[in-house]
Amino acid sequence: MEIRVNKPFDPARLLADLRIIYGDTLHATRSFAVAAVAVGAGGAILLLALSGMSGLVVVLLALAVYGVYLGFGNSRSLQRAVSDLPEICQHEALLIVTEDRIIQEQPSIRSEILWTAITRVVETDAGWLLFYGPRQAISLPREGMDHEQELQFRAHLTAPASVAA
Repeated sequence: MEIRVNKPFDPARLLADLRIIYGDTLHATRSFAVAAVAVGAGGAILLLALSGMSGLVVVLLALAVYGVYLGFGNSRSLQRAVSDLPEICQHEALLIVTEDRIIQEQPSIRSEILWTAITRVVETDAGWLLFYGPRQAISLPREGMDHEQELQFRAHLTAPASVAA
């Protein structure tokens, strides 16, 4: 098997992939952020209404502001990570999927990942994320494949020895 797929550099697609890769962290941070805003703002309102303790109200409002910062900060840091990618990474890539490895070639970079290193495969709307670490994945776009290649790739994924998961 040899499947060749052209993968254009697409910042929006990369950002969507990063949101999937970091989904658990983003969810936990957003949950904490919502709790911080609720406790901070709610506590400040209750304290002002019931006791007028303005010193503690400032601390609670600071907690609420920190929650807002956290809630928007992670998403912005992912966007910044994409926009700050060096020029060397912002080129179209050729992905070559073979029986034993996935090869990604760009003008200045070439990487090879053995299928035995792939620990998990996540299918997305746009293709597949092939994880070879907890936060490391290679994205294989569906749009660059014809129907026969997609069937061949799916068959390889279901083969007993293809993914080490």
